[in-house]
Formats: sequence, structure tokens, C-alpha cells
Amino acid sequence: MDLFSDEYEISDVDLVSVTLSDSLVKSVGRKRRSVLKPRNPVKKRAKNAQAENPIEKLRNHERFWLPDGNVVIELDDIHFRVHRSWLAQHSKRIAASLPSKGKDGGQFEQITLDFRGKLKAKDFETLLLLYDNPGNFRCAIEPLTLMSLIRAATSLDFDSDRVWLVKELEALWPSSLEEVTASLESRLDAPKVFALARMCNIDGLLKTAFYEMARMPGLGLDKLEESEQIGCADVLRLVRIREYLSDMWVQAAVREDPAFVCPNLHGAPSSNGEGTSTPSEQVDEEPVLGSITSASVANTCLLVTSRREAWARLVHDSGIFTQYRYDPLRGLAALINMEWTNDWCKDCKEKRKLDWHTMQRIIWEKIDEYLRED
Repeated sequence: MDLFSDEYEISDVDLVSVTLSDSLVKSVGRKRRSVLKPRNPVKKRAKNAQAENPIEKLRNHERFWLPDGNVVIELDDIHFRVHRSWLAQHSKRIAASLPSKGKDGGQFEQITLDFRGKLKAKDFETLLLLYDNPGNFRCAIEPLTLMSLIRAATSLDFDSDRVWLVKELEALWPSSLEEVTASLESRLDAPKVFALARMCNIDGLLKTAFYEMARMPGLGLDKLEESEQIGCADVLRLVRIREYLSDMWVQAAVREDPAFVCPNLHGAPSSNGEGTSTPSEQVDEEPVLGSITSASVANTCLLVTSRREAWARLVHDSGIFTQYRYDPLRGLAALINMEWTNDWCKDCKEKRKLDWHTMQRIIWEKIDEYLRED
């Protein structure tokens, strides 16, 4: 058989098949290369656009991106565009830092101010809402809103606005002993108020917030956000004042003062130290009628055993002792206002109330010392 005969010649059809196969192989190769080296000209163009205009990569505030604003403030990846004249009017510091206008004095000459790390977007938004519609703030402002406004006013040096905002918050946090003990409600926002007072140097808020934190479980530290954390020195002060408050309450309420003697008992020592009987002798003796200076036997204290039982019922069994473990100011107020039984005479009841009032004042004044401790 002749290998070169017409029977074994390569036909035109075979040549076409070979040509198509080569094309297919080249096409597959190109696809593989495209998978290994993706090309995305759209993303590249977008990246270049962001590099040219970095403002576009951040979100403009939905409401406070004013079309005629000429100052941009960047906070927490949000851009606010406001009026330069508004900022300059309320803050002398910002007014002094703003560059002078161009030769044409163009209204839309845009300036960017960076307050990142000094001001939160939420606080600045709250301040803008106040100026945008003051009528919404005519009634009592919520404490958290007030704190937000104070932080913004302090960061931007809006001094005149800061003054009245601080007064509004101080009115909600009275610093007088009478007003503090009059309210029995727990102040759960005390840690935030204390952190704000430290950050913005508001001394009028420190004392009451400090006391309220000292009586809270865990000192209220779990109520603080990361940006509101207080210093280690203040934490140590809180630990010390908490121990002091607990000691004072135990001293006042764990039992009746053993050194206190009813002045109406026979042979009780007078205020100048005179007398023939010792306190231990007086408390276990029946009062002698002829020695009572009050008008009737009802004005004489009962025996010490009776008074101890009455104290246990009134102070311990009622839950008062446990309730005010770290809150002696309100605990002493509860003792003062309690309906004491006839186990104590009228004179002794009044004397104890005076002593508890004195102890309240001592504790309240002591808090100032703990705040100043290094």
C-alpha cells in the first residue's frame, strides 16, 4: 500500500479542524491568564478619584450638610458643613484660628477643621439640633442630652453657652446635704456625670456624683463607656471613701451606742462628769421614780435588754442596716425619721437625732478631703 496515495492525503476538512483546535488552545490559555491576573479598571479609577478628593470617601451628614456652608468638620467618619460665621460668633478661639477670607471674599470658600479625638459626632449633632430648633429644648432637658451639649460646648469653646448648660445640669445634681438626703432614688448616671465633671473641670458636680458612685455596686465603673473612663487616682479615692462610709454606718447603726446613758436614770452622770453610778450599773437597774426628772415614768428609757431587742427589730429586721450599708447619709436620715418605740424616752430620742444630724455633716465634709487626696 502506497502511503502517499490519495487515500491518505490530509483533507481540507482536517486542516480546518487543526486550525480550530489551535485557536481553542490559545483561547483557553488567554482565559487562564485572565484568571491569574484580573484586571479591574473601574476600581482603579475609583481609587484614583478618592486620592484626588479624600472628602468623598466619608459620609456627609444627612441633615447638617448645608448647601451654603463654608466650613467642613470631620467627626467619626462623618462630615458636617456649617457656617463659618456661626462658629466664629460662638467661639473666640475658633474665630482666631480661621484663615482670613480670600481677596474676593467668596462665600463658598471652603475650610476644613479637624476635631477628631476631641469631639464626638453625636455630641456635635446634638449641639446643632439645639441651634437649629431651640424650641424643642425649652422644657427640661434630659441629663444625658445636657451632658452631650456640655461636651460639645467645651470642646468648641462655646463659653457663653457652656455656662448656662452647666447650671442646668448642676440644678439636677444639688450639692447641699439637705437636698442630697431628701432624694432616695439611685443616681445611675453618677459615673457619667463624674467623668464629665473631671473632663470639663466642673467642680460643682464632683462631690455629689462622687458620693453616689461610692455607694453603687462596683462603684458604678461598669456604667462608663471607653471614652468616659476615669483615672486610677479617682478609682483609689472611691475605694477609700467607700470603706469610710461603711465604717461610719456600722458605727452608727450596728447597735445602740453603749456609751450613751439616759439622763433620766437614777445616778446618771451629768454633762460635767459628776455622778455616782457607772453606765453599766445604770442600764440594768430599774429606774427609781423619785429620781426621775421628767414628768412621768413614760419619759424614762427602758432597760438595755429591751432597747437592744427594739433596735434589732427597727434597724436590722426591717432591712435598714443592709440597705444603707454604703450610704450612711440616707441611712442616718432613715434613723432620724423613724418612728421609734417607747423603749426610749423622749429626751433620748431627741438627743440621738441631734447626734445623727451631726454625724451626717461630718461625713459630708469628709468627702471633700477624699476628693483632694493624692
